[in-house]
Amino acid sequence: MSRIKPDPHVVEDRAQAECALAEIAALDRKLDGISAAMQESIDTAKARASQEANPLMARRKELADAVAVFAKLNRQTLFAKAKSVDLGFGTIGFRASTRIVQIRGVTAEMTLERLHQYNLADGIRTKEEINKDAALGWPDERLELVGMRRQQVDAFFIEIKKDPLPQEGAA
Repeated sequence: MSRIKPDPHVVEDRAQAECALAEIAALDRKLDGISAAMQESIDTAKARASQEANPLMARRKELADAVAVFAKLNRQTLFAKAKSVDLGFGTIGFRASTRIVQIRGVTAEMTLERLHQYNLADGIRTKEEINKDAALGWPDERLELVGMRRQQVDAFFIEIKKDPLPQEGAA
């Protein structure tokens, strides 16, 4: 089965380039309209879903809080033999977990300072990456020293002029 290759649109002179840009501008306006209509539909659907979901989520939280209070008040009897209880529609229980918290009166900045002071770098998160923005200002010799070079590229661009639409009711 042979493939059919599409015929590319060829621009042969400045007038045809002007026509192509005019068509691109018209297509951009249509695409913007489609996007705006889509976003309006999405916003309407989100608002409707939120309106329907909010009372359900509030009721769910109210029920979950009530079950949690029941479990806490009856912890000794419900969880004497196990850490969880199966209740047909779900399981409730207490799960032991460990977390690290700040000592009262000690800020995160103070802890970071102490981590540096005691050389405990494994307690500090860092993400190393090349800062090419800073390297833009470096001389070529320094770039070569670290294994980089400056490269000039010409990137083609099209900027479509968008005239503002007249406002409704403006005179």
